[in-house]
Amino acid sequence: MSNALIMEQQFESDICDSLSSSGWYYSGSGAPDPEWDPALALHKADALWWLANRYPKEYEKAVNPSLTGTSKQQAEHRLLQALAKMLDTKAVIDPTTFKERNGLLGVLRAGFNFVAPSRPAAKFGPMVEFPPENPLLTASQQWFRDNRLRVLRQVRFDPTKTSTIDVVLTVNGIPVITMELKTDHTQKADDAVAQYRKDRMPTKSTPLLQPGRCLVHFVVSNQRALMTTALKGADTFFIPFDKGDNGHAGNPPSPTGSPTDYLWREVLTPRSLIRILSSFAVRESDGTLVFPRYHQWRAVENITTDVAQTSAGGRYLVWHSAGSGKTKTIAWLAHRLGRLHAYDGDKAFDSVIIVSDRRVLDDQLRRAVSLLGASKGYVVGITDKAGSKSSQLRDALTEGDHIITVTLQSFPEALKIINDSAELRSRRWCVIADEAHSSQSGDAASDLRKLLAAAPEVDPEDDQITSDDLLLAQDSAVATASNITFVALTATPKHRTLRLFGTKTDKGWEAFDTYTMAQAIEEGFILDVLKRYSTYDMFARVRDNVTDSENQIKVDGVKAVSQIVRFVRLHKVAIAQKVEIVIEHFRAQVAGSLDGRARAMVVTGSREEAVRWSLAMNKYLPDKGYHDMAALVAFSGEITVDGQSYTEPSMTGVAEKALPKHFRETDEARVLIVADKYQTGYDEPLLCAMYVDKDLSGIAAVQTLSRLNRTAPNKPLPIVLDFVNDPVKIQSAFATYYSEAYISQETDPNALYSLTDRLDLAGYYDSDELYAISEAYLTGEDGESLQPLLAPIVHRWNAALAGATEPAKRQEVLAFRTDAGRYRSAWDFLSQVVDYQDPTLHRRAILAGLLVRNLHTDSLIESIDTTSVELTGLAVVAKQIDTDRSISGPTSADLDAPAYDGDRTFGGSTPEQVALSEAIDKVNALFAASGLELGNGSGAAWTRAVWGVLTEDEDIKAMSAENSPEQLQSSPKFKDKVTGAVVSVAADSAAMTEAAMANPDLYEGLVELLAKVTAIVHGHAAA
Repeated sequence: MSNALIMEQQFESDICDSLSSSGWYYSGSGAPDPEWDPALALHKADALWWLANRYPKEYEKAVNPSLTGTSKQQAEHRLLQALAKMLDTKAVIDPTTFKERNGLLGVLRAGFNFVAPSRPAAKFGPMVEFPPENPLLTASQQWFRDNRLRVLRQVRFDPTKTSTIDVVLTVNGIPVITMELKTDHTQKADDAVAQYRKDRMPTKSTPLLQPGRCLVHFVVSNQRALMTTALKGADTFFIPFDKGDNGHAGNPPSPTGSPTDYLWREVLTPRSLIRILSSFAVRESDGTLVFPRYHQWRAVENITTDVAQTSAGGRYLVWHSAGSGKTKTIAWLAHRLGRLHAYDGDKAFDSVIIVSDRRVLDDQLRRAVSLLGASKGYVVGITDKAGSKSSQLRDALTEGDHIITVTLQSFPEALKIINDSAELRSRRWCVIADEAHSSQSGDAASDLRKLLAAAPEVDPEDDQITSDDLLLAQDSAVATASNITFVALTATPKHRTLRLFGTKTDKGWEAFDTYTMAQAIEEGFILDVLKRYSTYDMFARVRDNVTDSENQIKVDGVKAVSQIVRFVRLHKVAIAQKVEIVIEHFRAQVAGSLDGRARAMVVTGSREEAVRWSLAMNKYLPDKGYHDMAALVAFSGEITVDGQSYTEPSMTGVAEKALPKHFRETDEARVLIVADKYQTGYDEPLLCAMYVDKDLSGIAAVQTLSRLNRTAPNKPLPIVLDFVNDPVKIQSAFATYYSEAYISQETDPNALYSLTDRLDLAGYYDSDELYAISEAYLTGEDGESLQPLLAPIVHRWNAALAGATEPAKRQEVLAFRTDAGRYRSAWDFLSQVVDYQDPTLHRRAILAGLLVRNLHTDSLIESIDTTSVELTGLAVVAKQIDTDRSISGPTSADLDAPAYDGDRTFGGSTPEQVALSEAIDKVNALFAASGLELGNGSGAAWTRAVWGVLTEDEDIKAMSAENSPEQLQSSPKFKDKVTGAVVSVAADSAAMTEAAMANPDLYEGLVELLAKVTAIVHGHAAA
C-alpha cells in the first residue's frame, strides 16, 4: 500500500470525489481555486453567476450592461463587496414579515439590496433556491437544481497568509461549511480541533472564520466527526456529530468506506444540505447559529420521508435521552410536517398540534419554530387560561395550516373546539407529544384519537342508527385512525408507550429513532448522575409508653410499621440531623462549584415533609451564622402542619411561576426543597447536588435524579446523597433506559374477555343495567341521573363487603373492584391497538370506570394510634460515600408487558395481627441494622452488629427472596452464615460472642430473630 492511499491528501480527495458524484461542482484538482477571494470570503464567479441569472433585471441595475473590461470588473467587485458586507452585518428580525434580515441566513433566505453609483436600487432575492414543498411545482424545482454547490480544496482564509483550510463548501458562492480532515493513519481528530483553536483565529482579516459567517465548521477523521458553529480561539467548543455505535458513542463500521462517510454520503448531499439551510439552520437570540446534531437530523428526515410515502395515520416513537435537544427536534419536526406535501402533491396535514406537559417548554417551542422563519401568526399557542385565547385557537384550528402548541392543562379546550365541528374532526392532523408518558398514552391519547379521528361513516338511508353503531364506528376509528399521525418523544418510554407509538420490527416493538442515555453521557451532553452516589442509613429506637400490655389492641402489623416509620422520618430530631448533614455537606463539597453559583435540591416524600424540612433548614442556617444562603421550598396547594397553614408562596415570598428564575438568579437561594414538583421537565444546569429523602423507583428514579445531569462550563460530576433508597435498585432503574429497550411480547388482547367473565359473573349487575348505565353516560346524562342507575350495584357490593367476615370472602369481594379498575385500564390501552368490533366491551369499560369511582374502601383503612410512641434514640450515619454506580457495558432491555388479568389480590395476603409493642420491635429491628450503640443496651448493639454483617451478604439476600422465615431458620446454610457473622464481630464483643456460641438455646433464638428480620428486609415481607 502506497503512502498516498493512507495520507490526508487521499482522504481529502476521496471525500471531494464522493461529493462530486452526488452533484457538487468540483474541479477534480487539489489546487486552490482562482475564483476564491479570501478578503471577501466569496467564490466570485458563482456568486456573480447566481445574481446575474436568477435576478437578471436586478443585476442590470447593479452592473450596467454597457460596461466592459476594467469598469465592469470594478462594478462587479462593488456588488460582491456589498454582498460580503451584508453577510457580515448583524442579523435582525423584520417585525412585519417575521423573517431574518442580514447575516448568513438572512442573505441566503431573503437576499439583499444594493445601489450602484448613478444606478437605480437593485433588490436581490434569496441567494439560494429551496426545493418547493409541493413536488408538482416544477418551475421552482428547476431553479433548485440550478443552485451552484461547490467543493473547494486548500482554501486560503487570510489574504495576508498562505495558510489554508482543507475543504470549504459554498452555495452560490457563499461559504457555508469548512472542514479540517485528519486520517487516523497519521493523526487524530483532536489534532484538527487543536488546529482550529490555535491556527484558525477569527480576526478582521479572516472573514471566513468570523462567528456567524459560516454555518458550521467540521472536524472529520476516519472514525469521528465533530462540529462547532462559532470559532472562538482557545474557547472554541466542538461537539460530536457521530451516528452512535450500538447505543453508545462513536460510529459503526461502514461497508462503503470510513465510518464517518455518512457525513458526505448522507448529510452533505446537495438536496440534504439545501434542506438543512431551509428547515434546520437557525440563529439563537444571542446570535449563535444552530446546526442540527446527527440524531436530530436523522429523526426529522426519516419521519418526514416516511410520512410523505405513507400519508397520515402512522405512529412514531422518538426515544431521545435528556440532553438530546428535544425542544429543537420538536420544532424542526413541526416545521417540516406542517409544510409537508405527499408525493402526489397533496398537503400531508391540515394542522400540527404540539402537546407538552410543561408550560416552559410550550413557550420555548413557539420561539424555536418562529426562529425557523415562520410567518407571523403561523405558530399559535394556548395556555390553560381559555378566555381570549379560546377564540384565537378556534380561528387557528378552523383556518388550518398552523402549528398549534398546547399544554396538557389547556388541551381539553382544543379538544372541545374540534369535537364541536364534524368538519374539523374529518381533517388530517399531526400530533407531536412531548414526553409521552401515561398521561398521553392512556385516557388523554384515547380521547384525542376519538375526537380527531374522521367522523364515522353511516348509511344515509338507515334511520335506525343506534349508539352501538356509533360506538363500533368510533372504536374502529380509534384503533385505525387513518387521518392522524402521532409523533411521541420521550426519554423514558414505558411498555405501553412502546406498544402504542413504537415500530414493529423482528425483535418486537421498538422506537422509530433512538438516541440513548449512554451516548448522551459518553458524548458529554449530559452528566452521569450515578458516578458520585452516597448513601446514609438511619438507625432509630422507639418505645410504647403504654405500660398495661393486657389492654393493648391488635393492629395491622404492616400498617403499624409503616406509620411508625413515617413517625420517625417526620420527627424533628430525624429531620434536624439530616438538615445538618445536608447543609454541612453542601457548604464543604458543593457550594464553591461553578464559581460559587452551585445549587442543590432536596427531594422529599410529601408536602408535610417539605414544610418540616424548610422550617428546620431555615432555622439551622441563621443559628449557625450561615447568612449567605437560604432554602426555598416548592409544593402544590395549601397544607396545615401543626395547626399552621402553609403555601409555597407564603414560605418563599416568591410567586410560583417566578420561583425557577428566583432560584437561579438570587445569590442566597442555594437549596430548593421539593415535594412532587420540579422532578420532571425542570432543567437547571446550576444543580450540582441532590439530597434524596423519598422512595424512588423505576421511571420516577430516572426522571428525578436526571435533574442533575445538565451540563455547564466547569461543572463537576454531580453528587447524590440518598437517605432512603437502595443504590442497587436505583442503578437497575437507570439500566433500563441506559442503552436500548424494546418489547418482544404483546399484551394479550384476550385479557379483556377474561376480565369480562370475572366482572359479569360476580353477580353485582346484569346486562340490562350494563346497557342502561352506559347508554345514560353516552347520551350525556348528568350525575344525578346516573346515580339511581348505579346505586343498586353499589348497594349490593357494599352489602357483600359488610357481610364478608371471612378473609377469603372479603378478598373475593374486594377483587371485583380491582378487576373493574384493571378492565378500565386494559380498555384504554388495548382499544387503541386492537379493533375489537364489539361495542359491549366499550360499554363495560364505561361501567367499570364509574364503579371504580363509586365503590369505596375507606372503611377498611385502619387508623392506628401512635400517640404513645416515643423516639428514644436516633442516628443518621454514612454508609457508602461517593460510590461509582454508573452503568457499564452495553445493555438492552426487554420491557415486560402489563398483565391486566393477573392474580386477583387486595394488598397482599391477610396481614398478621400483632400487638403495637410487637410492631415497635419490628421497627427497631429494621432500623437498627449496623450495631450502632444507641444506649446502654449492649446486647441489642451486639445483635445489630451481627445483623450488619448478614445484611451485606448477597447469598443471604438471594436466600431470603425465595424462602420464608421458618425455612431460613431451618436452613444449615443460613445457620453457617449466622455463625460467620457472629465470629466476625467477636473482636468487638468477645463476651457476647462466647455466650452465644456456648449456649445452644441462645444461639437458636438468635437464628430465629435474624431469620425474621432477614425476611422482613430482603424477602417477600419487604413488599
